Amino acid sequence: MAIVRMTLNDWDEPSPESIARIEALDGRPIDFSDIPEASPEELMEMRRQSLENHKKKMFSLRLGNDTIEWWQRLGSGYTGVMARLLEQAKTHPEWIKQCL
Repeated sequence: MAIVRMTLNDWDEPSPESIARIEALDGRPIDFSDIPEASPEELMEMRRQSLENHKKKMFSLRLGNDTIEWWQRLGSGYTGVMARLLEQAKTHPEWIKQCL
């Protein structure tokens, strides 16, 4: 998962035409009549697919005792901190280069 941080200054200003199109939609009713209702089976399948996309895998890693003890000293939730650090490493190639 990549995290993108932007300030409002990073966004392009919408054109006057875009603003006019958006303002023309104000107060317009929303019509859901062309969207069919999902059956319970379809809802269950959508839920299954959603859960499958967010599933985490078990991963084993061999570390020295001193390293494990250092991490454990962080207290409850230290494995979550380790996981977040590994996730963040994807967006920091300099960390990877430093360790090669």
